[in-house]
Amino acid sequence: MLGAILVLATAVAGQTATGIRLVGVRFKGNKRLETVDLRKCAADLKSRTYEGPGWLAYISERVRLQCLQDKGYFNALVESSTMQLPDKQGTHEFVVTFNIDAGSQYRIGQISFRGNRALSSEELRSMFKLTSGDIFSPVNIRQGVDQIRSTYVGRGYPDSTMIPNANIDDSRHVISMVFDCDEGKQVH
Repeated sequence: MLGAILVLATAVAGQTATGIRLVGVRFKGNKRLETVDLRKCAADLKSRTYEGPGWLAYISERVRLQCLQDKGYFNALVESSTMQLPDKQGTHEFVVTFNIDAGSQYRIGQISFRGNRALSSEELRSMFKLTSGDIFSPVNIRQGVDQIRSTYVGRGYPDSTMIPNANIDDSRHVISMVFDCDEGKQVH
């Protein structure tokens, strides 16, 4: 529907606008983040041009995942509202306000493995940059999984897979990870 409104507004104005730019980003609500993080998040959002009817949902999810979840706010909620400004240089311009409920900050608990034989649990664990008590970071978890995958492939296990299982302790705000390993057959 937003896409149709934008097309109609452009047609009425007699110009052809391409793309959507954010000229203002505001944060409200229970943010629980350092101002520096929010400024960095806003700068990142404003540095891009967006297109399509799903742009607002996309940037709201980006704020939730990259600006909040990766800082340990695992259950963060983000709602957004917009104010459209006059088009400038053929681009739709908006100010977006994000209402944030960051929730509690989670930390990493234990990281363990099941089903691994070719690589020891200690070797697998060493591939994660997180130690118990660090802020939970999905990006760091993905990097560890990528490192493990690369190591398995390098040792002749191209079909290896790891299935993550998160054990979430909401009372202590801790997330422990158990990875079920299926190494597959070794190829020489």
